[in-house]
Amino acid sequence: MASPEHKKQNLENKTSRTGRQPPSEGRRLFPESSSSWQQLRFLVQGLSPAVRQKLSGGTCRLHELRRNFAARLRMLPTPRRVHAAVFLAASLTVAVYSVYTVRYTTATTVTFDGVELGTVASENEAQAARMSVEQAISDVLGYDYTMEDDRVAYTTGLTARSALVDEAELEEALSSTLRVVEHGYALYIGGEFIGATQTEGAFDALLDQVAAPYRSENTVSIDFLEDVEIRECDLPVGDFTNLAETALLLNSTKAGEITYSVESGDVWSRIAQDNNMTSSELLALNPGYDIDKLQIGDVLLISNAVPYLTVRSVQIEQYQTELPYEIEYVDDPTMYTGDFRVISQGEYGSADVVARVTYEGQAEIDRVIESETILKEPVTEVQARGTMERPTWLPTGSFRWPTSGTISSKYGYRSIFGGSSFHGGIDIANSYGTDIVAADGGEVCYAGWMSGYGYLVQIDHGNGYVTYYGHNSSLEVSVGDKVYKGQHIAEMGSTGRSTGNHCHFEVRLDGERQNPMNYLP
Repeated sequence: MASPEHKKQNLENKTSRTGRQPPSEGRRLFPESSSSWQQLRFLVQGLSPAVRQKLSGGTCRLHELRRNFAARLRMLPTPRRVHAAVFLAASLTVAVYSVYTVRYTTATTVTFDGVELGTVASENEAQAARMSVEQAISDVLGYDYTMEDDRVAYTTGLTARSALVDEAELEEALSSTLRVVEHGYALYIGGEFIGATQTEGAFDALLDQVAAPYRSENTVSIDFLEDVEIRECDLPVGDFTNLAETALLLNSTKAGEITYSVESGDVWSRIAQDNNMTSSELLALNPGYDIDKLQIGDVLLISNAVPYLTVRSVQIEQYQTELPYEIEYVDDPTMYTGDFRVISQGEYGSADVVARVTYEGQAEIDRVIESETILKEPVTEVQARGTMERPTWLPTGSFRWPTSGTISSKYGYRSIFGGSSFHGGIDIANSYGTDIVAADGGEVCYAGWMSGYGYLVQIDHGNGYVTYYGHNSSLEVSVGDKVYKGQHIAEMGSTGRSTGNHCHFEVRLDGERQNPMNYLP
């Protein structure tokens, strides 16, 4: 047996030959077992024989089951063969049935008054289409509309699928047949229904025709004063109108008032003339008015009809206009206050003007000057202005009432003494002896008896105006007297051709009688 020293020597020799250290206490004989993936590989390698053995056994059992199943099948009796003709007939039957069900179906056909309207999938669908049409018509008419049941029929039967229509198509066919309402275009002016048409764009063209006379190459814009609306909607058939009739209506008038407010200087006849009427026609529109006694601010009815459409247009206008001249005053102590005398005549200038003008119909309502080019400057006029105190008897240029009382006879034609005559003034009736005064300052040019007038006073007020005061009981002035406005000149009576105490008052301009009511406040 080797001694320990000998063993040690052998280990050292072995180490010197292999270069490896011998295992010693604390070291492992399989250092690779410390790696996880090496341990897993060794485990799989170790289990492989067992797994192959299990799989081989399972495969054998599957082969055995397959052989047993095949043996059992061979033991079954052999089935009889199906005759080819029978198989062919069955196949054709299935094919025909398939084609039939694809091309045909059970459906409901709707007729109205014997006229077929369409076929839908079911009677429920047909009823729904009918109810939808009835509701749509009711909404347009504003009351419930229902078709008569005896006019509508439903027939259910076999129908080609290609003949089916949808519910919307049936509704359209039913609506077209009924013709209670139609789709179209309605014209409203100021919210008022004017007419309807089924032609798209017809009302636009009609409105263009109404506006055409107001359109030119200088037109900036054109529209209507009234609110004009064209609505696309369903309407009762009775609402559709002839376009020619609608055109006539748009160019006519409707009930409405056009008025005029009386201004200073207005007279009845001039107002009537300016509005293309006679005085009688104006009076017929304004019964109860005193045509000889208009008051500033009185509102007269000019027309009781207004146009359906008023065209509002904006035009650019170019024209030449006069430029007013200024007046320069020079005080003159030799002239009365209020009197003027031209020393050097003024001259108007001229200018080219471009203006933006707004019209409503033919009436101008606004004018804005866009530009003005001076062609000729105006020349200032020089006037002498009186500064000397004015005598009380000088005319003021306006008249006052010559006396108080009641107007017993107006200016114009009247019936008197069994006949008709022209009355050239007004009669102011009051009690005997009532004061008569000068209507304005001036000089007495007649004072005495005159046939028909009785005791008469005439006053010359200058500038062609002369006033007459007739039928006086007594006179307080003589020819040549200068009287002031409001001066006592006579007393009321009934002299001459008279039927009672009154003052006959006349205003004459250059010898022509004027209506005194146009001059009195």
